[in-house]
Amino acid sequence: MQHTGIDGAAVAASSATPGSGDPAIAPDANPWQDTIAAADQALEEAARIQRGVQHNLKLMQDMRALREELRKAHAETDRYRGMHARVVVSMRQLEEENTGAMSQLHAENEMLRVRHRVYRLLAEHYARVALRLDPETFAGNRDRVLQHILFQRRKGVPPEEIGLSDLAFLLL
Repeated sequence: MQHTGIDGAAVAASSATPGSGDPAIAPDANPWQDTIAAADQALEEAARIQRGVQHNLKLMQDMRALREELRKAHAETDRYRGMHARVVVSMRQLEEENTGAMSQLHAENEMLRVRHRVYRLLAEHYARVALRLDPETFAGNRDRVLQHILFQRRKGVPPEEIGLSDLAFLLL
């Protein structure tokens, strides 16, 4: 008769069964050896179950650690998403402010160009006519020339193309 040993190898039973013809071994030794073999098997099974439980516990700890890493990664992603949104809002505000300032500067520049052209044309007129510069007459002429240049500009004529000959009728 054979049974499985601790290492899984087949081992011959050392007890003699009734009628086997081995008078050296007592007949009541067999139940103890079967009990020891069963206990060995139970211990092996318990060790295997313990290894399985330890492996499961290790996997659960790894899973908890991975979940924590994932939670941290999500929190960091949310933080960066919030920072990105604030930066985008700030950039849009700066862009709007910059656009407003640029349009204001462009309008001011255009007005300065028109005024420069008005003064230049008036200076040419006074130089040609050799009149004395009377402040009241100059102010009146300046306003009429400015209105004419603004009107021409609305029609699409650039101020640089308006000459003194175009304004002669205003300055008489």
